[in-house]
Amino acid sequence: MSTGAFDKRDPYHLLKLFSVFSVASVAAILLLVGYGVYRIYSAEKIWDAEQDAVAVGEAIFEQEQKVLLKRGSDGRERIQVEREDFAALDARMRKYLRPFNMYKIKVFSSDKTIVYSTDHAIIGKLDSGNIKLDRVLQFGTVDSKLEEKDKVADLAGEERFNVDVVETYLPIRAGEAIIGSFEVYVDVSQARAQIPKVLTSSVAILFAVLVVVFAGLYVLMRKGALWLKQAQDELRALAATDMLTGIFNRRHLLSRIQEEYSRMLRERRQQSIKDALGFVMMDIDHFKAINDTYGHLVGDAILCEVSARLKRSLRAYDVVGRYGGEEFLAMLPHTDFEEAKNTAERMRQAICGTPFDADGASTGVTISAGVSYSANGGDDMYAAIRRADEALYQAKNAGRDRVAWV
Repeated sequence: MSTGAFDKRDPYHLLKLFSVFSVASVAAILLLVGYGVYRIYSAEKIWDAEQDAVAVGEAIFEQEQKVLLKRGSDGRERIQVEREDFAALDARMRKYLRPFNMYKIKVFSSDKTIVYSTDHAIIGKLDSGNIKLDRVLQFGTVDSKLEEKDKVADLAGEERFNVDVVETYLPIRAGEAIIGSFEVYVDVSQARAQIPKVLTSSVAILFAVLVVVFAGLYVLMRKGALWLKQAQDELRALAATDMLTGIFNRRHLLSRIQEEYSRMLRERRQQSIKDALGFVMMDIDHFKAINDTYGHLVGDAILCEVSARLKRSLRAYDVVGRYGGEEFLAMLPHTDFEEAKNTAERMRQAICGTPFDADGASTGVTISAGVSYSANGGDDMYAAIRRADEALYQAKNAGRDRVAWV
């Protein structure tokens, strides 16, 4: 399996994805909750203003019926305010409206004429294009909407700027008949000014909760990822290692050789770099006799010691593995033919130069070695390995304990 494939399955890669997902989730949750809090709080303030407007409107109508209602020639009651009543009505309206942050009121007749307003300039005007007013007069429903006014005049006649206003239309009834409408303007600027504070505190509390939750999950996942990474590393080591000797097994050894071949070919195509790979195939001489004389446990111990000595004889980036039985194969990157032969001789000396312990007795062990190399990936790796095997065969036929090459 390639390194890239392992990277995609690396638990720490999953942990990074979790971190990215957590940050994105927290951001999305905070954004959605913040928007939701804003909408809910705004709707609540509109509803509160509407309820205040309805209560005040009903109270005004109850208190001011004699001023607001006139009976027509047909005997029906209608909304009408005499001009001489304006001054006294203005004073009472200020008393009604001021405690509820209401700065303006309009009174409409059933034909949409403004028969009274705290803004005298608009009295007598016809508001024919007002859809909200149409709905109130037709269906008797209360209709409210939040508006942002650049400039308004309060009950004292003073101008105010950038005011948030809830405009509420509510019907005026005489029995079952709808005979007019109030339009009440409620200043909700102060309440709206609290929204950033409410929003900030809500989002901050939620952010703290989310950080604690995701941080806890991250710690648990990190521990799990660490445990899984260790398990993966152990499995990889088991899959790549010869169980007896601790060096690479044949399968992983060939995989490493294939990787090195691919690197050499890629560099040659991209950068025209000349390179070579050396191969040394080795076999323990008369190993069957060792097993027959000292037993398989001693034979296994000698295999382990041979592996250790071979590994110590190589450079850090060289690779050696158990090819099969008592055979070993070494791959030597960036190594020409002469260097490969010298390395093979060094490994041979490492084995025969020091006796081995054989169940308390000292015994000499030798190896035979065959050397080949591949320049710039010019031939198939298996062809190079096959040539090293042929050279090993020549070394054995020549008397063993020697290095041969083809």
